[in-house]
Amino acid sequence: MNPDTRNNQVQTIMATISSFMASRRSEDKLRAVSLLNQYKNVLPPPFFSRILEELKKDTHSEIQEALHPLLTTEEEEMVSVPVSNKEIVARYSGSLEYALKKALEIANIFDLSHVTAKALRQQLTEGRNGSDNGVYSDFIRQKSKISSDLTLFPQISLTVSPIGALSEVIRIIPELSKKNEKGRVKSDLKAIEAKLDEILESDQEISFNIAGYELLYTLERMMRDLIQQRIMKPHMDNLQTKIPADVLEGMKKRKDAEENNPISIGTYELIEYCDFTDLKKILEKGRNHEFFSDIFSFEEIKTVYSKLGELDPIRKKIAHSRPLTRKEFERLRLYATDILDRIRK
Repeated sequence: MNPDTRNNQVQTIMATISSFMASRRSEDKLRAVSLLNQYKNVLPPPFFSRILEELKKDTHSEIQEALHPLLTTEEEEMVSVPVSNKEIVARYSGSLEYALKKALEIANIFDLSHVTAKALRQQLTEGRNGSDNGVYSDFIRQKSKISSDLTLFPQISLTVSPIGALSEVIRIIPELSKKNEKGRVKSDLKAIEAKLDEILESDQEISFNIAGYELLYTLERMMRDLIQQRIMKPHMDNLQTKIPADVLEGMKKRKDAEENNPISIGTYELIEYCDFTDLKKILEKGRNHEFFSDIFSFEEIKTVYSKLGELDPIRKKIAHSRPLTRKEFERLRLYATDILDRIRK
């Protein structure tokens, strides 16, 4: 073959592979793997190595499976070593503990905001000026200990935040004693009393959503990774026997819709399109619970997927920015604590 012709063919193959690599669709990445395998002996080594390294970073199981013929024995062994349930749990335990600690802190400061507001309201009712005298110094001290991200959103939300609203009341009260106009002071006190009443009547707190999102995100990621490693990845050729039909269809539709959306970027595993309630359905199906017998007894895993189902309405509230109530937040915190305790024992 003429060298120029051969060179042109190689350039065409390289351009085709590059175009497939630029796609977000897993099908195109698989075509790139196929061409890489077919022409590995004629492709320039730097190009081959670069494309291979990019493909090795892709998390899609079908792509990783197709790459095996291109990998060295050492590389293939590294790719194929399964991750144990206990390893997955260990990776998430620290993050879950941290998220639970933040959740407890925000729950405590919310409760303290109500106690403090009630004490302040009593002071004003009795004709006192609302000065500290130990009434709100504890609230200020406790609030200073929690992460700043937990107190950011109340400042920009129209929804009443007992934590944020009380912080503002406490900031304003000392300024009242500096004013000389008695009528103005009386009017300001009435406004403060009304704000305190509003705090006491509210059982919602937007900061619950911030702490709750981190907690749910970590919990959901752990459950997805467990299902991916134990159920999805080993059974890609017969997923219909392990995944309920409606769940499998829903995941595929959501994945296709996203990958065909020109605004969306990235290729993800099928498990990433699993709804929160889908996790419960997958764990419940057939004998799937046996894949997790090293970390859950049958009774324990039934408790886990039951609690996942009960948490779904709370997850939806967080996703759609509807402030959680104190009761909902406490349920989320207690359920997540219970799940962590069961898998960590």
